[in-house]
Amino acid sequence: MIQNKALREKIKPFSWGMQLQLDDCSHLVIILAKKNARYDTPFFRSVAERRGLQGEQLEKALARYKSFQETDIKIADDQRALFDWSGKQTYIALANMLTGAAAIGIDSCPIEGFNYDKMNEVLAAEGLFDTNEWGVSVAATFGYRAKEITKKSRKPIDEMVTWVE
Repeated sequence: MIQNKALREKIKPFSWGMQLQLDDCSHLVIILAKKNARYDTPFFRSVAERRGLQGEQLEKALARYKSFQETDIKIADDQRALFDWSGKQTYIALANMLTGAAAIGIDSCPIEGFNYDKMNEVLAAEGLFDTNEWGVSVAATFGYRAKEITKKSRKPIDEMVTWVE
C-alpha cells in the first residue's frame, strides 16, 4: 500500500491510468505477482505447507500442480507464462478487495494503465521488493468519491452472457 505522497509523485509520470486518482485516493494498493512460481520451487512448497499440507498430502498436491503446470496449462518451462499465471492469481485477491470495499461503501478502481517496467524499477529502487522474485501485477485505488460519477454505458447482459442449462 503506497501512502507516501513523494512516492506517488514519482510514479505519476508513467501512471497515465491513475494520474488523477493518485492525489485524491486515500489508499493505493500495488499487487505483486511471484516470478517463477513453479511447482518444484521452495516458494511453492512453502505455500502448500502454509496451507497445512504435509507428508503424503503435500507430495500429492505438488504432483497435482506439476501435472497442471506441465500438462494442463503448459507453463512450467516458460517464465513469462508462469508470471502471467501468477498475475492471474492476484486478480482473485483484487476481486475480493474491490467487492469488500463496495460492501462497506468505499469506492475502488482496478488499474493496469501504467508503464510496468518503470513501475517495477521505481518501487524496487525504493527497496519494496526484489525484481528477481516479484513483479507488479495490478494496482487499485480506494477512497470515497468527491462527486457523483456518471453511469457508464454497458452492454446488456444478454449480449455478454450465455446461459447453459
